[in-house]
Amino acid sequence: MHPKLEFKNISHAFTTNAKTPLFDGLNLKVAQGSVVSIVGASGVGKSTLFNIAAGLIYPSHGQVMIDGKNVTGTSGYVGYMLQKDLLLPYKTVYDNIALPLMLSHKTKQEIAAQIQPNLTIFGLDGLTKKYPNQLSGGQRQRAALLRTYLSNRELMLLDEPFSALDFVTKADMHEWFGQFRQANQLTCLIITHDIDEAIYLSDEIYVLKGMPAMFTHHFWVPKQQDFYQSTEYLTLKQQILTAIRY
Repeated sequence: MHPKLEFKNISHAFTTNAKTPLFDGLNLKVAQGSVVSIVGASGVGKSTLFNIAAGLIYPSHGQVMIDGKNVTGTSGYVGYMLQKDLLLPYKTVYDNIALPLMLSHKTKQEIAAQIQPNLTIFGLDGLTKKYPNQLSGGQRQRAALLRTYLSNRELMLLDEPFSALDFVTKADMHEWFGQFRQANQLTCLIITHDIDEAIYLSDEIYVLKGMPAMFTHHFWVPKQQDFYQSTEYLTLKQQILTAIRY
């Protein structure tokens, strides 16, 4: 069985005469139904790698595979949520959520059939006629996440999805997202600077570092119920932090 997403020997440089490429032979597999996080220092190339995965940048070498199909340099195969929610301020919440479906030429009835059942799940009941500036930070993120989910629920790329939220709202979103991804068997690749977030949301964590950048460490996240209150949690967090720093 093919992985849902695979980077095969990805290399990339922004100029042909660059002395050191950004990536040189990166490999990564994301299994169906798993959540994988990539952590690393700022500027190491995490967002560029996401743009390659989304087909927005063609790599200098290598392939992006989805379900065993080569989709390198081709957009439309993933749902991609950037760090900022990018909700259009002049459109209602409903129209913002509907945007990818409208661009796919869905009818109003088809759009409603996809949006309406998800409003309660995403905590957006009663908010569809409001505008983005009338929403809280958590509500904006939920709207952006639903838009991403409807654009492609098979595979989602989330770039620092909850970084702009305050501590309490972020904790609530983490708990909600954890339950939602389990119930819907989401396949996600996440970029985050927050090690606690990576551990809480992910099945696997990769550390991206160096020049050229490479995946230097790989961690599996235990899923037993009491793990997050255990000393093993603190040990894993320290191991990841050490891997990023040294």
